[in-house]
Amino acid sequence: MRVALKLAYFGTNFSGFQFQPNVRTVEGELFKAFKAIGIEPENANYRCAGRTDAGVHAFGQVIAIDVGEAKSILPRIMNAQLPEDIIIWAWAKVSSNFDPRRDAVSRVYTYVLPARGYDISAMRKAAKLLIGTHDFTNFTKKFGEGTSCVRTIYNIELRINGDFVIFEIEGNAFTWNMVRCIITALESVGSGRRSVEWFEDMLDPERHRERIEPAPAYGLILKDVKYKGVEFEVDDYAWKTLQMRFSDIVNYHGTIYKLFSMFVE
Repeated sequence: MRVALKLAYFGTNFSGFQFQPNVRTVEGELFKAFKAIGIEPENANYRCAGRTDAGVHAFGQVIAIDVGEAKSILPRIMNAQLPEDIIIWAWAKVSSNFDPRRDAVSRVYTYVLPARGYDISAMRKAAKLLIGTHDFTNFTKKFGEGTSCVRTIYNIELRINGDFVIFEIEGNAFTWNMVRCIITALESVGSGRRSVEWFEDMLDPERHRERIEPAPAYGLILKDVKYKGVEFEVDDYAWKTLQMRFSDIVNYHGTIYKLFSMFVE
């Protein structure tokens, strides 16, 4: 039997998703949890939907693995073996050949940044240019290495939420650091340092080449990975645990923010 698991994690204390020896990663913690319940990932056709960088968070990351019985890795059984910054909150039975990366229809990322007097209208005009199929070489950390950076973007949303700008993007796939580089470019447009026309030029690397640094990882979250024909079942207890842990983190960091803001305002 093959199952897919949907998980959330707080990326702050991880050196990325992918397993690396001698450093703490999300995959490393997952592998330890699997082995604790008698499953060897390397022998069970383990796959993941994608790999996030150090400091990047996830709400809807997806992994898949072969098991003897689905109940052996129901969320609460796995969560008992996982650290508090990883929570599996939903699962689904899938076909024997299901691959969470190759079978994904789209991926959704959200980036949150402080509203710093940006020209939101200009940022929205630039963001709309992303919709469609483009070569994102200029928005990739390493370009010109022979790998195609052509990707298709389906939806874009940029909105103000209190003191923050919320940017959401859905596409078929993303190149390395692509979303974070887009954020840097949008900030440049919003602050008036660059124009919307410059942003449009960045989408044409055959005519215009420019390296751009990615925005900080802590503002990015992998919101969802979408599939056709896969219905995830939410585990109520795991969902409540996720809500509680999220609330704890908000309270902790909100308190620190308020403490320091009293002295720098």
